[in-house]
This record gives sequence, C-alpha cells and structure tokens, in this order.
Amino acid sequence: MNKLALALLFTTGPFFAAADELPKADTILDRFIEVAGGKAVFDKHHNEVMHGNIEVVGRGVKGTITVYQTEPDQIRVIVDIAGVGKIDSGTTGDVAWENSAIQGPRIKQGIEKADAFRDATFNADIQWRKLYVKAETTGVETVQDHECYKVVLTPQQGNPATRFYDKKSGLLIKTTTTRSMQMGDVTAEVIADDYRKEGDILAAHKITNKVAGQEIQITVQSLEFNVDMPKDRFDMPDDIKALLNKPARAAVQSAPASAASPGTGGKLTLYMTGKAIATETYTVQKADGKIEVDGSANAAIGPIKIDIEQFKVVTDEKFHPLDAVAKGKLGQVQMNVKTTFADGKAKNEMDSGQGPQSKEDKVSADALVVSANFPLYPWSLLAMRAELKNQDPQQMPIYVLGQAEVPGTVVFKGREKVEFAGKTVELNHLTISGTPPDSQPNTQPLVLDFWVDDNRKVIKIAVPSRGVEAYQEGFDRKAPPEAPKPAPK
Repeated sequence: MNKLALALLFTTGPFFAAADELPKADTILDRFIEVAGGKAVFDKHHNEVMHGNIEVVGRGVKGTITVYQTEPDQIRVIVDIAGVGKIDSGTTGDVAWENSAIQGPRIKQGIEKADAFRDATFNADIQWRKLYVKAETTGVETVQDHECYKVVLTPQQGNPATRFYDKKSGLLIKTTTTRSMQMGDVTAEVIADDYRKEGDILAAHKITNKVAGQEIQITVQSLEFNVDMPKDRFDMPDDIKALLNKPARAAVQSAPASAASPGTGGKLTLYMTGKAIATETYTVQKADGKIEVDGSANAAIGPIKIDIEQFKVVTDEKFHPLDAVAKGKLGQVQMNVKTTFADGKAKNEMDSGQGPQSKEDKVSADALVVSANFPLYPWSLLAMRAELKNQDPQQMPIYVLGQAEVPGTVVFKGREKVEFAGKTVELNHLTISGTPPDSQPNTQPLVLDFWVDDNRKVIKIAVPSRGVEAYQEGFDRKAPPEAPKPAPK
C-alpha cells in the first residue's frame, strides 16, 4: 500500500502506535507493522496490484492509476490521464525508466534512480532498516488536527523523508520530502487518509500529493495481493530498450518564435529549482486608448507539457480590463477561455474540450488580470501600474482568469542592485501578495517578487514558495555558488 503515490513522487504508508513519551524511531516503525497487520501477514504477500483514480484538483484533469509490484524491487506504474495520454514507469533489472506519451522514453539516473528502486522495494515497511541508514524521532507536531510524532528517515543516497504519525491511532498523516526529478529538486508532501482493511492489511485509500502549487489526489478502488501476475508485466517497453542501446543525448527544449523588440515586449525564461522549464514571448502595445499584452509560452514540467498558444489581456488607458483570451493545452487537454469585462462582471466562455460553458464572476473595475500559474508575462501590467514612490502598501485586486478575484497587496521595496551572469544592474523591486482562489483554508498568501527597470519592463520574477524564477532575455540567471566541499581529513 505504501506505493500508491509512486507515480507522482514517493512511497506512503500507514504507521505506528501511541506512547506517553517521545519514542525511538525504531519503536514507532516496528509498532506500525503490528498496527497494519503484523509482520507475519506482510511476509505472506509476494506481490500486489492497486487500481485507483487520479485527479489534479481544481483543474478538471482526471484519469486512472494502476500499480503492479512484486518482490524484491520490481514495479510498474501506469497513469492514464484523459486527453493527456499515458505515463508508464517502472523498475526492471537494474534499470529505472519512464515512458510518457508527452515526452517519450527516458532512463533515470543518479539519485532519481536510487529513489525509484527504494520506492519499488516490496514490503518496504518491514525492510526499513535496509532502506535507511538513519531513523530519528525529532519531536511532536500537530498536522491537520492530529498530534503526531515526527520521524526523519535518511537513505544512503537521496534526501531525507519526514513522516508524521498520529500519536493515538499510529497511522501516518503526512510525509514531506525533496525528490530529485527531471525538472530538478522538488519539495512535496503526501497526506494519507481514509484507512480501511484490505484483507488483513490496514491501508490508506485516499492519497493527496501537494507539489509545485498543484494538488493531485489518488483514490484507491481496489488492492489485491498474491495475484497471478503475467511474466512479462515488468518488461521494459521497446522504446526503453531502444534507448538503452543509444548514447545519451542532451534534451532539447523547443522555444517559441523570436521575441519582439525590447521596447514593445520581451522573452522570459523560467526556471524551477534552478533548471529551465519554460519560455515565454510577448508584446506590449499601446494604441487607440488601449493597452494590450499578448503572447505565447510553453513549458515541460516533469511528464506534463503545457502549450499556451495565446494569453492576451486588453485594458483601457487607466488599466481597466476590457477583454481577455487564453488558448492552450495541458498535454492534450484544451484550456480555452474568452472573457469580456463590463459592469463589474467578468463573463467567461470556457471550453476544456467537453463543450462550452459559461461562468460569470464579480470583478473590480481596476482588477489586474493574470493566469493561475503560467504564463507570467501578464504581470507586466503590474509593473506598469504600481507606484514607485514609497513603501506604503498599495491595494490591487487580482482576477485569476476564469476563476475568481482575490485582494492583492503591492509594496515597492526600493531600488537595489541585482546580479545576473556577467553583470549587475540597479532595478526597482516590487512585491505582490495574495491568496490564490483555489487555496485551502488558512493557506499563507502567495508572494511574487518583481524587479523592473525604469521603463517598467520586467527583468526578473521570483516566486520563492514554488522555487520559480523568470529572467528577461539579455539578463541571464546567475547560478548560486556551489556548496563548499568538506576539507580532507
């Protein structure tokens, strides 16, 4: 059961029992085995198959997930998302691989490979001493109204995982970790819920992954043990076999057409945890009493490819929105929105490939119209509007196109020197904070930092909580210095 979230990030599983004092980690982990069914029950299982549903919450993206697993460390995970395609991954022999309808086949290496084989270890809960070189109980913390013991597990290779076990029930409530993935290091959390018996095993039937601003939910439909597994279930696809016979090639990321001249637009390169994941090109035009920001973008985030054919916002000369258009694809899923603004309302015509739908939202006359996550260039209107006089908070409503309006607070931080690769430039620093409309209750506001030149052109953007940065063409990202190596003994 601990492999339900594997297709996304990492192992999860139910754990532990109550105690009056802070117990040692091995006491907590060994106690879980008893709570979940006992070591003798685990030893009777030699393979398992899980079928479930998967959904990107609030995005209309749904599909199925099937996990096949057998001892000692073979796994096959098939995620099939409607309109996007299939993501097939697994471990075979000493190879960890992934084959996506969007990005094609690839072989996992280094830490990502080590993580994959640790995830693939069958009955990992009773083998934790082999999988981790250190297990430590570090405290008590309340997680979603559960008072939990906090246990840190450190593998020989890879990043530690922190698990939170309910003191009363002994069940796992949350796991947090940082994983090395194709798009870079990604910090995420997994929440386990709806524990039920499957045979003699107590297992979570609802797994929620929160990563990079997305919430991905897996609902278990069935879990079977000791099934008649086809002999070729864990064989590598032909595309992976072919890839193994070829020399490694550097990935080539497609880019949109050349950007417009610096005075009327720009080109942004986006990074996540230090790795380039996207490009955006856009234009800014002022004519006939109107301001128009228009452009396109593409991104590859893990196995998901996002293509923004157009995202356009038109305002009057006082920055009052008039209309907006968004056309794009998440994989093969259409994301089309056409909006007109009048009389304090945004009238949306939306189509995600399942037929047009209408949606009407209340919107302030001076709202800043942006995308929920990507692209970032519509924020150019913020750079053009904000006062650069003092550090007094400026209130600016934000309308997330097709979703809802939220209050935003802009602060001018002053002028400061910003380092880029090969040069240092003095820029104006702005921040804007607001809580996204699809956030959970008590979510901390999202903060975006902008550095703009004296012509109000965005030069750099940072979203620290999501590990995202964006840089204008001609201002290359300066990589942080490498951590100092330990001195030889």
